[in-house]
Amino acid sequence: MEIVLSIILQALLIFLAFATTLVRSCIRLRIERRSFTLPDYFVWAGWLCSLGWFICSVLALRLQINHPLAEPDQTTDSVDYLVIVFISSYFFDIGLYFPKAALIAFYGWLIPHGFRNLQLAIYASCIYMTCAFVATLLTDTLTCLPVSDNWSIVQQSSSLWNTYEALAINWSLNWSTDLLLFILPFFLLRYLKLHKRQKMALCGVFSLGLITIVISLVRFIVYTVPGDYSLEDASGDLWCTAEMSIAIIVVSLPALKVLIMRSVPSTANCSTDGHFQSESRKHMEAYIPRSLGGSFEKACGPKFWQFNTDADPNDEHGV
Repeated sequence: MEIVLSIILQALLIFLAFATTLVRSCIRLRIERRSFTLPDYFVWAGWLCSLGWFICSVLALRLQINHPLAEPDQTTDSVDYLVIVFISSYFFDIGLYFPKAALIAFYGWLIPHGFRNLQLAIYASCIYMTCAFVATLLTDTLTCLPVSDNWSIVQQSSSLWNTYEALAINWSLNWSTDLLLFILPFFLLRYLKLHKRQKMALCGVFSLGLITIVISLVRFIVYTVPGDYSLEDASGDLWCTAEMSIAIIVVSLPALKVLIMRSVPSTANCSTDGHFQSESRKHMEAYIPRSLGGSFEKACGPKFWQFNTDADPNDEHGV
């Protein structure tokens, strides 16, 4: 792929992620008239990391114009290039976990007190994601020691950027957390009083996470297929930017449903008063109808998000 084309496509993806995040923030501050929550900060942190990755990608690709990578090992004679790609690895690996953290924070806010097994599932998922994040940072830092060898012309073949094992470890951790967060919300469905059509609609919202999973899998396959980890940077960087940007967009999209809700006057007056007794349920009724479930309120009525009180919250089969 041409370097210029790669930069243009990456810039487009970064802009789309920014636009989606900005609209999400405007909805939160102007339409809902509420302050930012923890998931909102995580989404913005993820976008800032994607921007940092993009800047590093542009700088590294531009350096390749005057310092092209030598075949067949994709080595370089530019120390600046090696420093930039090392820094970019941190932007990428850290940035992937912020959208996940936003989802975990939202799920923790969503579940009312008393649903012990669901809460335990959230805690376990949070612990696993945190461990995966720490393991990723350790992999980035300890793959090539001393760290200065990452930008050594002589030792560049063993640098983090050029080590396939580091890619495989980090991707496995990242993909497994994506898969976990994709499966987790479906356990909520049995606790909600929904008609079949309503459950299908909610499944559609939850299934947006499948997009990120597929993009991540394709990225890993693209790097693996050559057999010698020799994918050119222009193509590889584009796939990485796509994964980061799409993860941010997917996390933000459900919040944009409130724009559809506002276009239908009858939906804006739906009330969920009295459905949730605990403080967590009050959080849930305040957040979901506008941010996640707003697009379903007209079809589902005010009791769409009511928890199924007939279900045993401590049922061992609930999670």
